[in-house]
Amino acid sequence: MNCTFKSSIFVFMLAITSVAGWAQTVKSLQIAQYDIWEFEVVAHSVSAHPFTESGITGRFTSPTGKIIIINGFYDGTDNWKLRFTPTELGLWRYQLTGVNFNYNQNGSLACVKGKSNGFISLHPQNKYAFAYQGGKPFFPMGDTSYGLFDDAFITDDIRNAYLDTRRQQGFNFVRLVIGHSMMRARKDNDYWAWGGSAEKPDLDAYNPAFFNKFDAMIAGMKAKRMNAELILLNFYRLPFTTKEWTPKREENWLRYLTARYAAYNNVFLWTIANEYETHPDGVYKLDSNDVKWAANTARYIKANDPYQHLLTVHSVISSTTKGQRTDAPFDGPWQIGGFFGNEKAIDVLSQQTGQSGQGTTWDEQRQYWTGDAVNLTASIAADRRYNKPVVNTESGYEYLTGQPTMRQQVHSTNKVRHSSWRIVCAGGYFAAGFSGTLAHNDIWNELDKPNRYSFLLKDEGAALQLKYLYSFFTALPFWTTQPYLQIEGDAVALKYTTGYIVYLPHGGDAQLLTVKAKDYTVTWYNTRTGAFRLKEKTKKAININLRAPDNEDWVALIN
Repeated sequence: MNCTFKSSIFVFMLAITSVAGWAQTVKSLQIAQYDIWEFEVVAHSVSAHPFTESGITGRFTSPTGKIIIINGFYDGTDNWKLRFTPTELGLWRYQLTGVNFNYNQNGSLACVKGKSNGFISLHPQNKYAFAYQGGKPFFPMGDTSYGLFDDAFITDDIRNAYLDTRRQQGFNFVRLVIGHSMMRARKDNDYWAWGGSAEKPDLDAYNPAFFNKFDAMIAGMKAKRMNAELILLNFYRLPFTTKEWTPKREENWLRYLTARYAAYNNVFLWTIANEYETHPDGVYKLDSNDVKWAANTARYIKANDPYQHLLTVHSVISSTTKGQRTDAPFDGPWQIGGFFGNEKAIDVLSQQTGQSGQGTTWDEQRQYWTGDAVNLTASIAADRRYNKPVVNTESGYEYLTGQPTMRQQVHSTNKVRHSSWRIVCAGGYFAAGFSGTLAHNDIWNELDKPNRYSFLLKDEGAALQLKYLYSFFTALPFWTTQPYLQIEGDAVALKYTTGYIVYLPHGGDAQLLTVKAKDYTVTWYNTRTGAFRLKEKTKKAININLRAPDNEDWVALIN
């Protein structure tokens, strides 16, 4: 019996020579709060399908008497693992039990103070905001890199450079898919998540080589203080779109993923699927049972997650739709709360809107969408009425000179900046995306022949401008902000503990209406350069008249 530290995970190994009636009580172990303790048991299962029919479970009792049940997982070659993250300081007691092999272990674990802030959850004082369990507020700003793990262009060096760059730019979570590139899986079986191969799959088994590499990526992200939004199902690719992908196999897959990754506190969000409406056949169509399926799937994931990570589902069709397809008319503004706002298992409402519509134009010469998607503000407001955080995770990917357009799905730098400020100043959060680093090149090199896509860690300026947005808000008590509607003119406003934030997307004039005459100081913030301008002082004002320095977009910080 030994204990070692490896990749930010403590590993406790027990070698078992007999499966009949085996039990042991071990001495107390010690681990820092929110670190992962990995129990590893070597034993032979009597089942022919150990990935899905056998297992190891743990019953953990916290110092305050709270009981949590944790599922372990099979990692191949008679190797069973269970990952536990203590959330309370003090002495934990546990019992491990084998399923389809006779094994029982009792022990205790002393949780001591560590450096981690814990899991990300909802802010205790603001249901629209986020905070770590340790109390530190969290301002989520995401980027999208779907195939960061297994797109053919991704190497370890490229992935590390990408993560380091995005972290320096203020991004703190990445949207990515578990299993993305069939092209790479067909060439290298280490990138095939199931048993067998991509050509001859065994969907009742999983590939430890794939998951051990994926583990290393998630652990590496954690070491860089980068969180993950894990997209669990991908109804654009095999095997999810085949008849062999049965509801039972889907349950097994989700149970395996939660068992393997729930202990990581840098998993920010479980996302059931990207465009869940493509369930089950990969077609952009809202089938009659899709909403019910998503809700039931959310409940199943929650039931198997001992740490209750935040959960969402990514949508493309408004809940006010009058049809089944993406181009069907709907009552504006775009929203999703009508489908999932009252579903308790879905913690966050995920929007995909703002790519086109009022205020936007496709620029044929420059080959990108330009303008300002004005309805983004109303969309955030429409979904906030369900008392949940709203995150727009796909409002427009910034174009990259020389990179193809994904069939007109790229956007100007100005439009990306406008959309992001609109979303946050309306009371939401966002994930961005850059044409060079979306990491779905294998797919688009097949879909969009003869165009060629590659992974390029470059952008046209939006990344730095979004860093300015992040710096602006994280210098303030952002977790106290709420939309402020007493504003006249072309502007969007927030109120926070000591003042107001007003975004003027096209410069010009606006008037903020307050309830009490006070002395105010107005400081202008340039969204394009991250620079503040000289302060303006107003004495005993009830209505604050604002005039931006020019006709570009500006922010007025009013104290």
